Amino acid sequence: MNRIARNILAVGLLLVSSSALASEQWADGRAVLHSCVYASSYEAEVRMSYRNFTLPWGTSVYLIHGWGGMSNGVAIDWDNTQTVEAPASAPWTWTTTVRSTISTRSGTKWYTHFDYVWKVVLPDGNVFYEKGNGSTFGYYSANLQDITERPCTSDSSFIGAPFALTITSIEKW
Repeated sequence: MNRIARNILAVGLLLVSSSALASEQWADGRAVLHSCVYASSYEAEVRMSYRNFTLPWGTSVYLIHGWGGMSNGVAIDWDNTQTVEAPASAPWTWTTTVRSTISTRSGTKWYTHFDYVWKVVLPDGNVFYEKGNGSTFGYYSANLQDITERPCTSDSSFIGAPFALTITSIEKW
């Protein structure tokens, strides 16, 4: 490989790696069992963060999310869909926290993952969706089964440290 080809390859790798690092995200969560005497319901708290150093000042970010798992023995995705604003939490970083009951003693649903996309609204009104892939109906999914400790509490408080959640990009055409 000659010197010119090596330089072109190096610049190409730099551009690819720079664009891949333009946005990042992370999720952590915790869960509690309400009622320490007899299992009544599990509730999860998920904190989602999105960072993108290429976005201009004045950008707004929203989290469109739903819950997935099993209902009556059938796999479900995007149950109880909601859109929440993710306020700026640091420069070029937006964070929001959501809560939901993920199972009840007498219920038929058990949520095992948190499905979502980021809606990014630029200051000029243009909108794009960060979903991790180029598929038409793609989205991200955070694994709630990474929460290995689920202590009981007799009130609505969350106790214990949050666990980092594994994020997977789901392709759907």
